[in-house]
Amino acid sequence: MKTNKLSELLKGTPSLLLMLGAGFVMASSSNLQAALGMGAAVLISMLLASLVLTALCKFIPAYAQLPAYLLIITGFVSIIGMLMQAWLPDVANMLGIHLATIAVSAVIYRKGEESAEGNIFPINTALVTGVYLTVIMLVSALIREFIGSASIWGQPIEFMANYKISAIAGAFGGYLVLAIVTAIINKLTSARNTEEKEDK
Repeated sequence: MKTNKLSELLKGTPSLLLMLGAGFVMASSSNLQAALGMGAAVLISMLLASLVLTALCKFIPAYAQLPAYLLIITGFVSIIGMLMQAWLPDVANMLGIHLATIAVSAVIYRKGEESAEGNIFPINTALVTGVYLTVIMLVSALIREFIGSASIWGQPIEFMANYKISAIAGAFGGYLVLAIVTAIINKLTSARNTEEKEDK
């Protein structure tokens, strides 16, 4: 019996998805504003790309699917990047070149390809994955900004000024927080799977 992809996403693949999207998760989790901006960009690009890929998959030969997928995704990411530069320049500047890396992210291509195969409604898989990654980015950003910069949403927290750990706001902190979040997710997923087996 085939496992429903939505159930698989919620139970079996959270840590895998986090690893596939580790690049832009770490790049945008230094503060909440950047995390929210990147989360919105990921979610919108996934929704649009999944819908278009599903509509066009029957007309794209198998040998041309990979370049076609990348071209479509890159187009949407470019459009989102230009809109952010026009309407949200501060957030776009925070993300910098990392915004463009969405186009070559393994998680975007993976979920777009799954949608194109017709195994699950594209709106569902894109929405769940996009929201999941956005929540992870926001949680990581909250930890890093609070501990590493003694601020939240760019507003300084006075009582933390003497206790902040600047390294947490840097690249080392990104790896450390991502590792901790991944460990917690693995623990929760493992516990949930164990409970389900016991119920059966």
